[in-house]
Amino acid sequence: MHRPLHVFLLFVSKRSLAITITLVVLVASAVAGSNEQVIYRFQGGSDGYNPSGDLLADKAGNFYGTTVEGGTGGSCGYDQNGCGTVFEVSPPAQPGDPWVETVLYRFTGDSDGYWPTAALVADKNGNLYSTTYGGGTRDHGTIFELKRPSSPGAPWIHRVLYNFQGVPSGSGDGDGSEPGGMVFDAAGNLYGTTNGGGFCTEFEGLSNCYGSVFELAAPSTAGGAWTESVAYRFSTSGNSFSNPHGGVIFDKNGNLYGTTYVGGAFAGGVFELMPPSAPGSAWTETTLDNFNSIDGGGPNGSLVFDGAGNLYGTTLIGGAANAGTVFELSPPASPGGAWTETVLYSFQSSGDGNSPLANVIFDRSGNLFSTDWMGGEFNRGTVFQLTPPSNGGEWTETTLHNFGSGNDGQEPNGGVIWGRDGALYGTTTQGGSAVSEQCKLDGYAWSCGVVFRIEP
Repeated sequence: MHRPLHVFLLFVSKRSLAITITLVVLVASAVAGSNEQVIYRFQGGSDGYNPSGDLLADKAGNFYGTTVEGGTGGSCGYDQNGCGTVFEVSPPAQPGDPWVETVLYRFTGDSDGYWPTAALVADKNGNLYSTTYGGGTRDHGTIFELKRPSSPGAPWIHRVLYNFQGVPSGSGDGDGSEPGGMVFDAAGNLYGTTNGGGFCTEFEGLSNCYGSVFELAAPSTAGGAWTESVAYRFSTSGNSFSNPHGGVIFDKNGNLYGTTYVGGAFAGGVFELMPPSAPGSAWTETTLDNFNSIDGGGPNGSLVFDGAGNLYGTTLIGGAANAGTVFELSPPASPGGAWTETVLYSFQSSGDGNSPLANVIFDRSGNLFSTDWMGGEFNRGTVFQLTPPSNGGEWTETTLHNFGSGNDGQEPNGGVIWGRDGALYGTTTQGGSAVSEQCKLDGYAWSCGVVFRIEP
């Protein structure tokens, strides 16, 4: 089991991702004064470290998230400082008091899984759901539920809903491995992607797997077993996509949309899955966009719709400076036509941020917000805003915060979400304090990460 992308990228040279770019796009850029507040600094002990996915908010103003490592002891393939946590951060009872972090669950690395990398989702009762990248009965990852306690202060109840089996034979069809984020449909079923498994080939004793989209159907009676099925297996035949890192989203007709990190014309792309017309039939996959590196490459996050049905997302690399892009996909004017891709912004790698890993979100005025993993004034990532043109011009990028100036956090992998106070909230995988032996990655001491708040 290799480390998930968001951890692995910490050790990958950007030079190894270099792609020659000949297109130059000039886009206006500005820097705004930052109003960033660290609301919690992870310590790397029992509270966890290396938060990665997006936060989840409830109506009371609490935030929920996961840390990839930390929590309790246990062997998770690399480090001995814990296998990950699910946490809650609650606002102070009185203004000026500190926020309170509570660990809801600590993974042990055994049958319950390890490395929870993805964001949490909640059902109507406030129960939490997500995945672990590894662990479970066959070490291919799990889907878990954390059941909300019936009385305040009581423990949350962890239950594994599904253990991914991978491809037991090493080649051919399987169910999936290394799962990412999930989304609910209207009936309470869960849908998500796996980076590995699905369909695998074997060459000279090595297995190459291409990922899948899965459904986990809710039980008909409370407490019953959930049922997993594979909606689609990616492959590398022709220009097929493979290895999705981001989750999927629904449109109003029940179609699924997502991205793959590689495949297609080399640099990954955007796909649509249409549900079967008859139960038990196959889902239909349609390629909406093939990245060619000039317009972007390596999309890692999920997508988001606007009110007109356009899709928006980010790419890790490619664009004018090979530093990543923010893109828009517009639907065809008539059914069956081609979607139209527009690069809204190409990161320049100097002055602004670069290498965005996360999805974007909107405000009510149509501005887009997200994070860059690297770049910015201190080359430790940024939070940025993209403002649409008033009359057909170019989108304008504004850096809301440059990470790395002190103990404010470094290298955000996840995106940002809106709090009920109108501020942006998110996490950084590093920073917040000095490097610590409590926060090891592959044997090296790192800083532990933060939860932050930014007023745009």
